[in-house]
Amino acid sequence: MRGILVVGHGSRSKEAFDTFFKIVDGLRNKMDSEVEGCFMEISEPNIPETIEKMYSKGVREFTVLPYFLYSGIHIKEDIPEILAEIKEKYTDIKLSIANPLGYDEALVTLLKERAEGEVKCI
Repeated sequence: MRGILVVGHGSRSKEAFDTFFKIVDGLRNKMDSEVEGCFMEISEPNIPETIEKMYSKGVREFTVLPYFLYSGIHIKEDIPEILAEIKEKYTDIKLSIANPLGYDEALVTLLKERAEGEVKCI
């Protein structure tokens, strides 16, 4: 079985937590795969806990989908190190990592819409 593991950074903000899982739920509704969300740090659940949960449901092929804008240190080093440790524990799984959001014209359009839309004065 194939699974999508959406990895966010993590935050102490409840609003950030809720928004992240709203994104995960929206993706889940568009996919025919098992979809779960987790965090790199600060928030729970973390990557190993979530992979264990998905593994117990029969997922053996994982696409790790970073919900990050850029390929920073978490994408280049931290997440791959965590995944290497997981691969040692679960030798029968396949792990791959997708690109972070990066540049996309859809993001430019969204930013334009936000800039031209309702804004808060501070």
